[in-house]
Amino acid sequence: MTGDASIEVLNDPPLMVELTQILLDSVHSGSALGTLAPDGLPWWGAIAGTSVLLRALLLTPLSIYQQRLLKRQAGLEQILAAWVPTIRSSLELKLQLQKKELAQKQFDKQLRKRIKAKHSKLLMAQGCHPFFSLLLSLCQMPIWMSMSWALRHLSGQPVGWLDGPGATFVPADGMSTEGLLWFTDLTAVDPTMCLPVIIFATSMGNVLLMHWRARRQTLAGNVSTKSLLARGLMAASFVAPFAMALISLQQPSAMVYYWITSSTFGLAQNLVFQIKGVRKALGFPPPKLSNTDIIDRVFSKDK
Repeated sequence: MTGDASIEVLNDPPLMVELTQILLDSVHSGSALGTLAPDGLPWWGAIAGTSVLLRALLLTPLSIYQQRLLKRQAGLEQILAAWVPTIRSSLELKLQLQKKELAQKQFDKQLRKRIKAKHSKLLMAQGCHPFFSLLLSLCQMPIWMSMSWALRHLSGQPVGWLDGPGATFVPADGMSTEGLLWFTDLTAVDPTMCLPVIIFATSMGNVLLMHWRARRQTLAGNVSTKSLLARGLMAASFVAPFAMALISLQQPSAMVYYWITSSTFGLAQNLVFQIKGVRKALGFPPPKLSNTDIIDRVFSKDK
C-alpha cells in the first residue's frame, strides 16, 4: 500500500499541520508501524489509528494528571479549614486596632476574601496552580485543529482563508477508495448524512457526561454549578453538538470520521474513569455530591 500523499499547495501549511500530515501518511504507508503492519493501513485505519495514538499518548496522561491534581486540591480543604480561625482572629484584631466596626455582612465578605487568598497560596504551594487544570484543553484543541486541517488537505480541499488565496490540493492516493462501510470515498461528503448524526450523538454523550461529572465534582478543578458563569457555560455546551453536526454536513468524510473516532474515544475513556475500581487504581479522588466549591464549604463550616 503506497503512502504518497500527492499534495500540491501554493502556501505552506503550519508546521504542526505538516507534521500531522506526515504522521498520517507514515501510518498509511506502514513506515511508522514497522513489523506491526509493514504494508500499511487503509486510510480509514490510518485515520482511526492516528487518532487513538495521539489521544492515548498525549491526552489520556493529561486526563489522569488532572484527576490526580483534583485529589490534591481536595486534600487542601482540611488544611484551609484549620487556617480559618487564625484568619478570623487576624481580621478581628486588625479591625480592633483600626477601631472599626463592620456589619456582619461586610465582615463575612472580608473574611471570605481572606480565605480565598489563603486558598490561592496553598494551591501554589502544593503545585496546584489553576493553569494546570487547563492543560488538557490547551493541548486538545491544537491536536484537533491540526488533524482536521491535515485531513482536509489529504482530501484535496483547502481550509478557506487559513490556507490563503489560490491554495490547491490533490487528494492523497487511495483517499477516494479506502473508506469504510458506506463512506468508501473519504474525500466526499457523506450522502447518507449518517456521519453527521453519529458525531451529534457522540458529542452530546460527552456533554451529558460532563454535566453529570460536574454535579459529582469529578471534573478537573473546583466546579460550582451555582455560579451564573458556570450555568451559562453549561447551557452553551449543549449548542456544540448541534454546531458540529451542521458543520459536518459540508465536510469530507475523512474529517468527520476523525471527529467521530476522537469523540468516541473520549466518551469511552470518561466512562471508564467513572468506574470505582479504576478511579482507585489510578489514584483519582472519590466523587463528591456537593455542588459548592471549597471556599463555600470551609466558610459554612466556620459558622
